[in-house]
Amino acid sequence: MADLDRIMALEVTGFDPGHWEARHVYAQRVEVFPEGSLMAFYEGENIGCVFCEIWPETNDNALQADHFALGHDILERHDPVHGNTLYIASMVLDPALRGRSLGLPLFQGCLTTMAQVYNQLHSALLLVNATWTPARRIYMGAGFREVARFEGFFQPQAQPAQEGIVMRGLLPRS
Repeated sequence: MADLDRIMALEVTGFDPGHWEARHVYAQRVEVFPEGSLMAFYEGENIGCVFCEIWPETNDNALQADHFALGHDILERHDPVHGNTLYIASMVLDPALRGRSLGLPLFQGCLTTMAQVYNQLHSALLLVNATWTPARRIYMGAGFREVARFEGFFQPQAQPAQEGIVMRGLLPRS
């Protein structure tokens, strides 16, 4: 339960309220796929987390906005036995530590860990808000590229709707 409390604290401090996932969504992710619920520690403190799902192969031209919907049920697409695409559902780093070059190692650590545990994975997908330039730099630094856009996907509070960008990258191989 303490991990879930920390996850929610990171969610609240790391994202605009229009981007928050509900507590029950994270609870389901941890219950259904604990191996894809990764917590990051720095100097003994929990500073971030990454949540993943394993999806069946999806052609970039067939990606649909509802696949990425906030609050989606992990059981709709998650298939750790037959799936071959890692979906990064959420990644957050404590805002107090942003700008210290910790985001890329957090992201790459997730990709490396998941590729080692799930040999069938070959690529990863994620959705990022078009206005989150530092996050997009992290993903591009890991070799990800834009494959789709969804107009008005994000609905931040007291701001106009914002575009979502789907990015895909290959997983590291040892």
